[in-house]
Amino acid sequence: MPRTKKSAVGEISKAEHIRQAAKTMGKKVRPKQIIAVLKEQGIVVTSPQVSSTLKAAGYHRKRRGKKAASATAPTPASANGLTLNALVAAKERIHKAGSVKAAEAAIQAMKKLA
Repeated sequence: MPRTKKSAVGEISKAEHIRQAAKTMGKKVRPKQIIAVLKEQGIVVTSPQVSSTLKAAGYHRKRRGKKAASATAPTPASANGLTLNALVAAKERIHKAGSVKAAEAAIQAMKKLA
């Protein structure tokens, strides 16, 4: 049998009214909804009062976390595996080889060896 808290005069407390209303509404309950239901019953409660009572009763609002940077749409540079560091390294190798054609020829020669 569920416990109901009663005040000195034998009435159910506002907090208990809030918990009972939340129980009838299910898990997805908002303070505005509780306030409206209790107002129809003639019980005046405030939003902070409802929020703190719901939180204590286990009705925590679930927060949606931020998506990880890698989970979002890939940037054009990272879509093909190229990063800034890789591009800088490639530029240095091209400079050492003397030209883009010479660097491409070196890459083709390495592919044949592998």
